[in-house]
Amino acid sequence: MTTTATFPQIVPTTRRFRMGDIPSTTYTSLSGAVFRRAFGNKKTNYTLDLTFVNITDTNTLTLIEHYEGVKGTFRSFALPEEIFSGMIDDLTDTIQAPSNVQWRYSRPLEVTSVKSNLSTLTISLVAEVKA
Repeated sequence: MTTTATFPQIVPTTRRFRMGDIPSTTYTSLSGAVFRRAFGNKKTNYTLDLTFVNITDTNTLTLIEHYEGVKGTFRSFALPEEIFSGMIDDLTDTIQAPSNVQWRYSRPLEVTSVKSNLSTLTISLVAEVKA
């Protein structure tokens, strides 16, 4: 199996993006008073779900090889522009902000075999800001 850190340039059928939030913790005292503490000023935990519907088994294998190549959920990587094909630049910039964002798999891939040589693949990613 080929190992690679470059995400395949395959355009997903759908993308679902969830904005991150500023890391914080909420404390509630015995009297019921609420106190929130922020641990930074940058949002974290952006998520991106990609679905590839009815792709060939060759493309499915390419995506599986990438998952294996980055050691599953362990290593992070950059996403190519093709992933955002069809989106306006401002939206792509919002998803890719800050500029040093890297993505990693948040869970193993899900593959559904539709019929001979066609599969649907679901990928869940979480963003990491590299210092």
